[in-house]
Amino acid sequence: MDITRNMNGARALVVGAGLALALAMGAAPTPAMAAGRVGSTKVMVKTEIDNVNFKVPTVIPFIAKADGTLQGPSEDATTIDNLSAYGIHVTNMKIDAMNTWTIAADAKTGTAKNSIDFKVGPEGALQDASAAMQGTGIDLSKNATFDMGYQGIAGGSDKIKLKTSGNVARVTRDIFHVTGEGDQVATITWTVEPGAHTA
Repeated sequence: MDITRNMNGARALVVGAGLALALAMGAAPTPAMAAGRVGSTKVMVKTEIDNVNFKVPTVIPFIAKADGTLQGPSEDATTIDNLSAYGIHVTNMKIDAMNTWTIAADAKTGTAKNSIDFKVGPEGALQDASAAMQGTGIDLSKNATFDMGYQGIAGGSDKIKLKTSGNVARVTRDIFHVTGEGDQVATITWTVEPGAHTA
């Protein structure tokens, strides 16, 4: 029996096993370590679109005068309020007509019965209801007047005060004997997102 040859074979097995182990360890991912004695870590924050908290008016009650002019509520009583710790923005306003009302660009023209036109929005940026009925509504994502600061920000810019105007014409519905706030003519759907979306 050649002991030298057997020892050489054993050494070869040990070396081969060690080489295989080293290759396997080299292929495995290793944790990233900071070079030297100083390293840095970014601390990030973001929110998700569903984390927004806000409040819109439950109703906009109009009073129709004899000439058909609509008198709206006080803008201080009709607000969209940001209840979030960061700024938000109204990105879309969509209107759907209710009951047998026709939302027109101008209620006083045309022949449609129970015709109404109205506008709603912040000072200087009232949005036309008939335009908001088209397609998917009115894109407000680049309109800075629909920005709101974080809840409780100084100056009250955490809310949008809504002004209104409008007219009715050729009304056949009984808008006197209705209960509550009156006869529902439309529903407004407001869409908001976190942050400011101005141009």
